[in-house]
Amino acid sequence: MKDFFKAVFASALGTFLAITLGAFAMVVLIVSLATSAGGNHETGAVSVKPKSMLVIGGELTINDTPAHGAPGLDLLLLGGNGPELDLLRALEAIDLAAKDRNIVGILLNGPLAAGVTQKAEIRKAIAAFKASGKPVIAWIENGTQGEYYLSSVADKVYVHSAGELEFKGLASYHMYYGESLKLLGIGVQVTKVGKYKSAVEPYLGGVMSEPAREQSAALMGGIWKRVLGDVARSRGLATGVLTKTVDSAGVYDARKAVELKLADKAMHRDELVKQVRAAGAGADESGTSFLQVNLHRYANKVALPHGGPRIAIVYAEGEIVDGWGSPGDIGGDRLAHDLRLLRGDKRIKAVVLRVNSPGGSAFASDVVAREVGLLKSQGIPVVVSMGDVAASGGYYIAAKANLIMADPSTITGSIGVFGLHFNYEDLARKVQLGTDGVKTARYADLLAEHRAATPEELAIIQTSVDGVYEDFLRIVADGRGLKRDGVHEIAQGRVWLGEDARGLGLVDKLGGLRDAIKEAKLLAKTDEAELIQVPALNSGRENLLQKLLSDGDNDSPLFAKASADPAKEFLKANAKWLRSIRALNDPKGVYLTCPLVPERR
Repeated sequence: MKDFFKAVFASALGTFLAITLGAFAMVVLIVSLATSAGGNHETGAVSVKPKSMLVIGGELTINDTPAHGAPGLDLLLLGGNGPELDLLRALEAIDLAAKDRNIVGILLNGPLAAGVTQKAEIRKAIAAFKASGKPVIAWIENGTQGEYYLSSVADKVYVHSAGELEFKGLASYHMYYGESLKLLGIGVQVTKVGKYKSAVEPYLGGVMSEPAREQSAALMGGIWKRVLGDVARSRGLATGVLTKTVDSAGVYDARKAVELKLADKAMHRDELVKQVRAAGAGADESGTSFLQVNLHRYANKVALPHGGPRIAIVYAEGEIVDGWGSPGDIGGDRLAHDLRLLRGDKRIKAVVLRVNSPGGSAFASDVVAREVGLLKSQGIPVVVSMGDVAASGGYYIAAKANLIMADPSTITGSIGVFGLHFNYEDLARKVQLGTDGVKTARYADLLAEHRAATPEELAIIQTSVDGVYEDFLRIVADGRGLKRDGVHEIAQGRVWLGEDARGLGLVDKLGGLRDAIKEAKLLAKTDEAELIQVPALNSGRENLLQKLLSDGDNDSPLFAKASADPAKEFLKANAKWLRSIRALNDPKGVYLTCPLVPERR
């Protein structure tokens, strides 16, 4: 059915693809002619003038993974999102800047596309930077809540006199397609285990179930408590006072933001330039701005440790799909292949598996989990570092590790299973489409797309789902040293925050990616180690294509950005659901998927 369902949406995109095909062919030609013209990731490739500010923001995207491979259809349809940088090099670059005599401070400028856990790690790195005595200044023009969360760590927060600042709390809403699918004549049948396993709810009805509402409220409340506490400490405010401020409006003009102590001063761009220069930055050649270098470029100066025993950092970011996968997905076969190569490399002394995934295919998750277990049994310790979300299949592949680390705000757990069967029986009836044929056995047409499954067939699928759930419980129990019944009690598809998961025994320690690397060194019994990343950095070809398809890379923090394209924004808003449909490729139609995936803002 998944193929039929995908085809429905593919036809809707057909006209648009025809228009873009010519442009795509031209881009491919350009890239083919300029393969050698890509970016340079060599250490020291960037020259930094004395008295420069390190600028963080400017629509920079922070990913866990250094490279997603060649940009795919999503990038073509939706356009680029500006420069990208992996989290580890971003953190290392901030540390390097603290020691760099040419860097006089940090300017936080504009939105940074990253998850809560990633921003928390960056905030921690910036706080350490402040200990060097160098100033950190935040500049907000029309700041989102995510932007303000990061900006609040600065020594000084300045807001454009005509701008606004957003700090309003968290909300989580989902689109429910159940009634629309009924209207179209597309039937949906579900088999599942776990009363909290709500990933299928959008396909069934029009409202959130009470168990889903319960766990969503707990998660949102926990994350908001962490954000509120971080901002309160950074700004020297009581959490009670800050809570009243949030409930008073949510969006504040510059004057009000200063009055409420969310910001320090309102000013214009030219006044900001004076403030930055007063903080130690030199004047640029025009005399109207200041010397600066963007984080994504400065990160080219970062050199990960070389020599000695090797520790591999393996990235599992995206939905888990069967097969090799595509850019942005975790292909089960591809990730298993990478882990298998590491298992055969005598130089590898430990593996850090960075998981940022809501799960996906049950089959692909098992393929990966097997390789994690084999690494461990061969004496190569595996430390899992959880990002924003490592739930369902994302937890399945982590459960066998020697040590599991999570951020306090990591969404994890979701130990549950569901099966999903789409059919177009009612749609075929509406359009007078007939289906006929023959079969050689009673269940030869099991899960046929042209009709609803019978109760007997659903029972067969339920048996399969129950079997995967028992496998899930066993893997967690064995990997975590817990009893099966104890795991079942805290499972039920329930999603937990990292801090709560530690108390339940699902997580060992709280910490970020670099904390996990330290733990891997301890397990490998080495103080120094060469760090290798899997996958490695983008090739020059991929960098060039990304640049050609992006909205531009602007070095000036004061550059006026064009208004957003409404058509592009609409496509972006609906791309998440389209990608989730694309990811439904488990050979048995059985999935380990978390219903809650944080948005990167």
